[in-house]
Amino acid sequence: MPDLTKTSAVVDRALLAALMAATAAAVVVFVVGVAVRVPYPHELEWMEGALADHAWRVADGLPLYCAPGPEHVPFLYAPLLFWLGGLGITLGIDGILALRLVALAATVGCTMLVGHWVRRETGHVAVGLAASGTFLAGYGWLAWWYDLARNDTLFVLLVLATAYVLRHGGPRRWLPAALLATAAVLAKQSALMWLPAIGVGALCHDWRNALRFGATAVLAIVGAFGVLHLASDGWSTFWLFELPRQHGIVGDRKLGFWTEDVVTMLPLLAIGLVGFVAQVRAGRPREALFLAAFGSGALVTSWLSRMHVGGFDNVLMYGFAGACVLGPIAAANGRGLRVVWIAQFVWLGVAAVQRGQATWLPSDAHRRAHDELATFVAKQAGPVWIPAHGHIGARAGKGTSAHGQAVFDLLQVLPKVDGIGMDLTVLHDPARMAQLPGRGGEAVRSLFTQASTALRERRFAAIVVDEVGGAGQFPYVFALGLIGDDRQMGTGDDTYVRAPGVLLSEPAAIRPLLGYDVHSPYALVPRR
Repeated sequence: MPDLTKTSAVVDRALLAALMAATAAAVVVFVVGVAVRVPYPHELEWMEGALADHAWRVADGLPLYCAPGPEHVPFLYAPLLFWLGGLGITLGIDGILALRLVALAATVGCTMLVGHWVRRETGHVAVGLAASGTFLAGYGWLAWWYDLARNDTLFVLLVLATAYVLRHGGPRRWLPAALLATAAVLAKQSALMWLPAIGVGALCHDWRNALRFGATAVLAIVGAFGVLHLASDGWSTFWLFELPRQHGIVGDRKLGFWTEDVVTMLPLLAIGLVGFVAQVRAGRPREALFLAAFGSGALVTSWLSRMHVGGFDNVLMYGFAGACVLGPIAAANGRGLRVVWIAQFVWLGVAAVQRGQATWLPSDAHRRAHDELATFVAKQAGPVWIPAHGHIGARAGKGTSAHGQAVFDLLQVLPKVDGIGMDLTVLHDPARMAQLPGRGGEAVRSLFTQASTALRERRFAAIVVDEVGGAGQFPYVFALGLIGDDRQMGTGDDTYVRAPGVLLSEPAAIRPLLGYDVHSPYALVPRR
């Protein structure tokens, strides 16, 4: 008769070995990607350079949140990433690299914290390592977002740390947790959707600690953004809270999030649900409710962010990070659940392969295209406006310029036309523009008044416009500054004309690996 105990031990060791092998593979893929991508000098995702321009303003002592103009239209992002990137720039680090290093450090922090949290809950070091590996295995599925110059991993790290401290901190854990929560909101406003769920979980776990945490966090967050509001004459509140409300909802993600977006992480979600039931049955309801609130808040934050216009695959990271804590905790002592966990690794690997190398590692043609555009910009005699390729102008000493995405975000305040969307004709009618209400109307008038004046006075030595992508609408959107007294485009008194020839030997090669598809740039130069 076979020795069932020995057989069981062999199976356990085999499953653990499989998890360790999968973890090692995830680490290798991540390290290879980081080694190539982090030091890469050009944009990988279409907004990286523009975010670096924001950090450059911090380093140069210029305001982030202010009335917009052609040199700067603020993004709708909280400032912590820009503050940290600006610090890196003052230390001599290139802007894009500085932001990527922040994102990379945050990713490593998330990876270590996930593993430590799981080890603390389960008592198994190997299970904690595999939990860390699971988070890294999401690198490809999440559009290689872990090392981009974006604020998502920083935000996730700070929210994870908030929840961990509330769960495992000392007797005064409410204070560091409140400070971490404040930092999380300063990293990304999405924290305001996740933190209340964590607070509910804390109430279930230790209501006295939760009340102290909630009161302190609210005071600290209100205080931090109150200072920003006063320091920016109210502009920070407009850009961070008022304008995002103007953005619409992607209707098909209301259900599509649950039927399509999260399908890849269903194994982890299923394991986590089993673990919740097991904890309740084992007489640990408080712990189970805390973890459930944390994980549910993460998932709902992903859902609400995905429905927001502009929500990309990166927002799935929030729910995935929560699942990387809950799933491994549940699978620690369940042989069948470990099999499902291994299947999760495989599924994430398949998703990474399907994402494709073209979105992961930049080509030689991509590098050449950016180098050629940078050479053209460096040769210009003055500032250059580049709506779709940020940080090239700042690097060449030509200043920063308003990015197309930031302009698009601002234009959401325009009246809407059924079946069409934004009524851009308002931009060509000063009387109608004057009627736009509130701070949004003031922002639109500020941008287009300043831009029209700068264009009519030919302050820009060149404007780089992409044939393909929304930035190609630049001549129409800013027509009032480009046309002459005859109010007609394409006539002899236009302030700018298209330069002959091509800027790039392979015009389409400059398209970003991720994000909005823009390419084939040409130059508008002042009419002589």
